[in-house]
Amino acid sequence: MTLSPLQLAAIVSAGVPGIYPVGAEAVREDSGDFDSAIIADSAGRRWRVRAPRRPDASMQLEAEHLILQSFSPSLRARLPFAVPTVAGIVPYAGGNVFVYTHIPGSVYDVDQLAELSRREVAQGRTSLAAIIAKDIATLHVMPEDIIYEADLPSYSSEQIRRRKIAELERAAATGKVPADLLAHWQAVLSPGPMWQFRPRVVHGDMGAENLVLEVTPSQARIVEVTGWSDVHVGDPAQDFAWLYSCEDIAFTDEAVEVYRQQMPQLPDAYLAQRANFYAEFAIAQWLTHTVETDDKDGATHAVSMLLDIQDDLRSSGELLGQEDTPPLMSGPQDQES
Repeated sequence: MTLSPLQLAAIVSAGVPGIYPVGAEAVREDSGDFDSAIIADSAGRRWRVRAPRRPDASMQLEAEHLILQSFSPSLRARLPFAVPTVAGIVPYAGGNVFVYTHIPGSVYDVDQLAELSRREVAQGRTSLAAIIAKDIATLHVMPEDIIYEADLPSYSSEQIRRRKIAELERAAATGKVPADLLAHWQAVLSPGPMWQFRPRVVHGDMGAENLVLEVTPSQARIVEVTGWSDVHVGDPAQDFAWLYSCEDIAFTDEAVEVYRQQMPQLPDAYLAQRANFYAEFAIAQWLTHTVETDDKDGATHAVSMLLDIQDDLRSSGELLGQEDTPPLMSGPQDQES
C-alpha cells in the first residue's frame, strides 16, 4: 500500500502524543521501499515520517531504530553532524511507521556537491569534499561496541569478499552479465592484498541523498546525516562508493586523500579500488533485482550500463582476465593493521 503525505500525517496525529500536524510534503526516496513525508506541526517543528512498503523494508527501519537508540548523548556530541532521533513509532497495517526529528536543509546529488565544493574553494573556504571526508573519518573511528551491543552485523574482510562472490554468482546466474566484465570481477574478488583490510564501523548506505546541507552565500555545511538502517562493522571503502559516480574525479580523489590524512592509521592502499568496485558492482546487484522481480525494462537498462562499464575498463586498459591480479592504484602504500 502506498501512503500519501496526508495519510502519513493522519497516522502521526493519531499515534504520537504531542504532535499535531498542520502540513505535509512528500520526500523523494531513492528506492521504492518507503513512503516518506515531512510533517510540520502546530508548534512549528518539523518531523520526517517513513513507512515501509515491504517486510524487508520494515526490518531496515527496525535496524535503524536500534542503532539510533545506541547513539548516546555523549556519542552524538562527538559527531560533527546531527543524527536523527526516533520521536515515535506507530503500528500500522502489520508494520510500524517511524517518526524522526528533522533538521531543515537541502539535499543535492553528487555532481551538485562537487560544484558546491568548487565554489567553496574559489571563495577561500574548506572544500565540501574535505568536509565529507572528515565526517566519514569521524564515523569510522566510532567504537565498534555500539554495533555489537545493538546486535547489528559485523563482517571480517574475508566474509565481505565471500559475500560479494555469492552476489556475483547470483548476477551471473541471470545470464545477462557481459562475459569479459564477469571475468574481470572474478579477478577482482580473488584472494589477495586487496581484500586484507581492517573493518570499521560504517554507515553502509552513505550517499548524497543522506546528506542534509545548509547552504548560504557564506558557507556550505553538512547539518545532518540520515539513512542509518545499514550500519555495521565492515569495509570502510563502502562509504566511498557513491563518490565514484561523480563526473568530477578530482572531487572524489580529494575526499579519499583527506580521509587518509584524517584517520589515526593510514587506510589500506586498496581502499579506493574497492570503493570503485562497489560502485560498478551496484549495477550488477540492481540487474539481479530486476530479473528476480521481472522488471524487463530495468534489466535492459542495467545490461546497457554493464556494457558501458566493460567498454570503459577495456578502453582504459584496466579490464582484467580471470587469472589476473588487481594492480595497485597510485597513492599511499602504508596499510593499517
